Amino acid sequence: MKMRFVIAGLFFTSVVTAQTVQEGRKLLLNQRYRSAKETMEKIVAAAPTNPESIYWLAQVHFESKNPSAAVEVLRKGMEGANGSNPLLLVAMGQAELTEKKVNDAKQRFETAISLTKSKDANILVAIGKANLEDGGDFAYGIEKIKLASTLKNFNDPFAYVYMGDLYRKLMNGGGAVSSYENALLKDPKSAVAKYKVGKVYLTQGNEQKEIFLGKFNDAIADDPSFAPALYELYVYYFFRDVVKATDYFNRYKTNADPGPALDYEEASLQFAAGDFKNAIAKSDALLKSQGEKADARLYRLKAYSYDKLNDSANALALLETFFQKATAEQLNPENFYVAAVNAAKMKTDPAKVDDYFMKAINADTALTNKLDYARKAADFFKKSSNNAKSALWLTKVLSLNVRVSKVDLYNAGFENFKAGEFKTADSIFTVYKTNFPNEVYGHYWSFRSLSVIDSTMEQGLAIPDCEKFISIAEVDKSKNKSTLITAYGYLAGYTANVKKDLALASSYLDKIIEIDPNNQDAIKNRDILQKALAATPKK
Repeated sequence: MKMRFVIAGLFFTSVVTAQTVQEGRKLLLNQRYRSAKETMEKIVAAAPTNPESIYWLAQVHFESKNPSAAVEVLRKGMEGANGSNPLLLVAMGQAELTEKKVNDAKQRFETAISLTKSKDANILVAIGKANLEDGGDFAYGIEKIKLASTLKNFNDPFAYVYMGDLYRKLMNGGGAVSSYENALLKDPKSAVAKYKVGKVYLTQGNEQKEIFLGKFNDAIADDPSFAPALYELYVYYFFRDVVKATDYFNRYKTNADPGPALDYEEASLQFAAGDFKNAIAKSDALLKSQGEKADARLYRLKAYSYDKLNDSANALALLETFFQKATAEQLNPENFYVAAVNAAKMKTDPAKVDDYFMKAINADTALTNKLDYARKAADFFKKSSNNAKSALWLTKVLSLNVRVSKVDLYNAGFENFKAGEFKTADSIFTVYKTNFPNEVYGHYWSFRSLSVIDSTMEQGLAIPDCEKFISIAEVDKSKNKSTLITAYGYLAGYTANVKKDLALASSYLDKIIEIDPNNQDAIKNRDILQKALAATPKK
């Protein structure tokens, strides 16, 4: 009878622990790191040798970017009999990845696999999750999860979620979405899988909004408390619809841990509502009351508010404070763009302007965004009448983009021409006329650039492009009237002054008069040439 009570008691403890671990894992999925930590610490305190509890407490620390705390949990938890526990060996390998000890980590993983004879799906999936850390072998992680999926009775939807995350690390969006969809085959109500599909499509820009907004809302429909999807919807509507943003934020707030990060988001709603002075006031109050614990993004919120109030000095100073205090996750490319614009407005440090524009480009992974920042930099300098800087940034657009468009080529070439960079302009328009040989622009602006380089006409550098331009432009003389006049005039000067062929020079002036009968310069010069021809003794 006593033995039966002992066994029943152990079973009851195991069930309670399992249920509570699941609660802790759900908090972790909801990114409620503080609540997840408190829950898992209670579980570990009640069962300090339970490997699963120790493992998940370590995962809470890993996901909240505190690997040193995870290491302490694992060192304590692996004392005694747990020293060779396969699950905890995997977690310690994960810790070693955060310390850049890649070979040591791989050895831990392989030891865990060997101890379980490659037959424990939980161990293989844990290895996949571990390799999501920076420095992890993403392909190796995928390989182990695929192996787990072949084992008998495998039915873990989270394995496919981790696999999708690994594919995202490999910049393979298709593989990621397929993996998340496999998770949904195992659990059609998986809010996290739907949310992560939405995150993939979110990276593709607003043209995919029907998909990613749909997925975020589907996740909330399955789990109304799923904070990450609520947060994404709040962020999406932040600059689009302050009423919707506020509604999603309030729903997010009830399902998120209180703290400085949440306080920052609440203060930022003042910015979304256009109340920039109040956004500054609320930020100041939080910075004063929370001190060093305050969210660094409050400095950015103040900076953006001052930017809207056209106070570039305060905006730039606060952004530079933000850059010093922010974590890597809090920084985004647009922050550097706003800093660049405000530095440019102050007109005191041109090098700083270039530096921040470059940081915006380097911080962004999407080519379309990189090109957008470079074009914005060029546009800003163009509006500031700084042709040299505008030309440099439009040339940067070409270097960033393998598939250059005719518009980008023209803009870069023309801006270099205006800036007096005639060799660069000719090089760019040479690419233009190579890619688009039957269009006038490449030949015309190469001719114009070379005509300045060969200012005496002695080398005749501009002649081939000038003649080619004319042959194309004469198809529509009305449309190309002004540029044809320039080209005919150039050839008239070249043939008269360099080739000494007055008759040919006169014929080019006749072409000008044909399309512009009132062109007095052409009429005057033709008359001079014809008089000279008449006075020339016939041979």
